[in-house]
Amino acid sequence: MIQLQYVWIRNYESPRVIAEHKHTCYEFIYYLKGTGDGFAGEEKYRYSPGVFVLVGPNIPHGETHETQTSMISVGFRLQNHFENPKSGCFKDAESRIFDIAQTIRHEFKQKNVYYQQAIENLLGQIVIEILRRTSTAVQKPQNINYAIAYIREYYMSAIDLDELARSTGYCEDHFRIVFRKKTGVSPKEFILETRLNAAKKMLADPSLDLSAISFKCGYEYYSQFSLFFKKRTSMTPSEYRASLSAAKEEEEKAQKTPPPPRQ
Repeated sequence: MIQLQYVWIRNYESPRVIAEHKHTCYEFIYYLKGTGDGFAGEEKYRYSPGVFVLVGPNIPHGETHETQTSMISVGFRLQNHFENPKSGCFKDAESRIFDIAQTIRHEFKQKNVYYQQAIENLLGQIVIEILRRTSTAVQKPQNINYAIAYIREYYMSAIDLDELARSTGYCEDHFRIVFRKKTGVSPKEFILETRLNAAKKMLADPSLDLSAISFKCGYEYYSQFSLFFKKRTSMTPSEYRASLSAAKEEEEKAQKTPPPPRQ
C-alpha cells in the first residue's frame, strides 16, 4: 500500500546548492529541466532532463544545480509492500516515467475527486518499474491457482487449455502436470467436475428451469447436458432433482414425527 505524503513542483534558478538533508519517507524526484550533480547516500549521479531518482527513508541526499532546474518531487510511504525498492538514479530512455510524472503533476494541480488515490496508483507504477530495473529475481510462472480461479469463473464457457497454460506462464505439458499435482485431476476433468457441482447446486432450486441450468453449465442443448449429467451420476437431471425433493420430504417428515415416549 502506498500513502502519499507530498507533491512539490520546484523551479530553481542557477547556480544553487541544495544542502544535505533526509526524509522519513521515500522521495521520488524527476528532473524536467536543467543539469547538475546530486547524491543519495553513497551514490553520486549526474542529472539532466529525463533522469529520475528514488531516495529511501532517512537516506542523506542533496544537489548542486549548474543551470536553471525544474523538477517534481513526491514523498510517499510504503506499507505491506512485496519488496522495498532501493535508492538509485535512473535514465527514463523511453519517457514512460515522464508521462507518469506529468500525470501526477496534473492530478495534484487539478485536485479532482480521488486525486490522492490516483497519485498513489501512479506511484505504484513507478515503484514497480524501479523494482524491475533493480531486482535480481527471476520471474517464475504464475501460481496455478490463477488457472483454477479462472476455470471456476468461466466453467460454462469453452476454455482453451493451451491458451490458459500460456497465460499462466507454463508450457502445455508442464501445466497439466502441475495442475494435476495441485488438484488431483487433469484440467479437463476439473472443468467437468466444476460444471457438475454447479449443476447439482442449481438443480436444488426447483424454480430454475432445466434448460436454463443446461445453458448455464455450458451446454447449448439439454440433451447434451442430460447425457453428461447421467454419465456422471447415473441419473438424469430431472431424476436427481426428484431425489433431492424426496429426501427433503423425508427429512421434514422426520422432524415432524414426535419422538417415542420414554419407558
